[in-house]
This record gives sequence, structure tokens and C-alpha cells, in this order.
Amino acid sequence: MPKDNDFYLRTAFGLLDRDSDGHVTPEELQFMLRNLGIQVSDDLIAELIKDASKTGNGLIDENDFMQWVTKIQALQGLDVTTSGGDSEEEITRDLLAAFKVFDRDDNGYITRDELRAALEMIGEPVTDAQLNQVLALGDIDHDGRIDYEEFVKMLL
Repeated sequence: MPKDNDFYLRTAFGLLDRDSDGHVTPEELQFMLRNLGIQVSDDLIAELIKDASKTGNGLIDENDFMQWVTKIQALQGLDVTTSGGDSEEEITRDLLAAFKVFDRDDNGYITRDELRAALEMIGEPVTDAQLNQVLALGDIDHDGRIDYEEFVKMLL
């Protein structure tokens, strides 16, 4: 598995682990999915956690999470090779989901405060200078916030 993938998976784990206790609970997983606009029953969440947790204690640690997502990626890889890779629609859906993680009030913009909150949620406290630097890179139209198009250009 590429090192970049490890970084993204660790970042995703940090987003899920809202209380930074080193474990993802069913409630934390449900919270993140709802924020992404994904409605999943509590029973399915419990099954997902049970499948991912090696100890069966109803919690997922970082190692469990990394192995679980790697397993899912391997299963998806079978489908990806037959279809020639991610479609533009899949990439767009993934980018929009990532954007929504930052755009907490769902107004179509990532503000300075939303950016700070998202980075702090994953355990990356930032200084005002660092925030200014990220905004300067992403805010192409200089309106003090990052819209979806700017977000995509920053990532691609």
C-alpha cells in the first residue's frame, strides 16, 4: 500500500476519532456518515464495527481501521480493474464528500473558521499564519473563503 494512502487513512481515522482516544465508536462512525449525508442504520453500523474490530469490543483502533479499509480497497480493486479505474462520477462524488467534511454549515464555502475546526478535529492545530497560507493557496478569487471549484483545483 502506498505511503500516501497511509497518510490519508490516518487522517480519516483522526476525523472519525472525535474524542482522540485512539478508538472509533459506533457513535463516532455514525456521526461522520451523517455529516457526509450518508444514512445508515445503527444495526449496520454495529456490523461494520464488528467486522473491523479485531478484539470484538465494539471499538476500532487505528490498526484495525487501516486493515479494514485496505481490505475494502482490495475488494474494490477487483471492480476497478474491470472498469478501468475510478470514473469521473466517482471522483466527483468523493471530492464533494471531502468538501462537505470541511463545509460544516453546508453553505458551499469553506471559511477560515471551518478550516481551523476541521484541522483541529484531526489533531492538527494551526496558527493564524498557517491558515492564511492555506487560504492564500486555495482562495483563487480572494473572497476570504474556498468554494468547491477552488477546493478541487487545490487538490488536483
